[in-house]
Amino acid sequence: MDFLEELLIINNIYTLNKIADEKNLDNEERIEFIKKYNKSNNRLFTPCKKYMIDDYKSEVEKYESSNGA
Repeated sequence: MDFLEELLIINNIYTLNKIADEKNLDNEERIEFIKKYNKSNNRLFTPCKKYMIDDYKSEVEKYESSNGA
C-alpha cells in the first residue's frame, strides 16, 4: 500500500505544478500554492471500471450462450 500512497502523493504534486503553470505563478507563489493545497484529503482518485475483467466476463457469457452451455 505504501507504493500506491507514494504514487498518489507524486501525482498530486504533479497536478498542483500543472495548475500553477496554468496560473502563471512565480516561484514564491508556486511554493505557497503547493503548500496550501498539498493535503492528504486532496489526494483523491476516481475508481474506474475494471475493463479486463468485465470484457472477459462478457466474452465468456457470449460464448456460453452461443454454445448452449
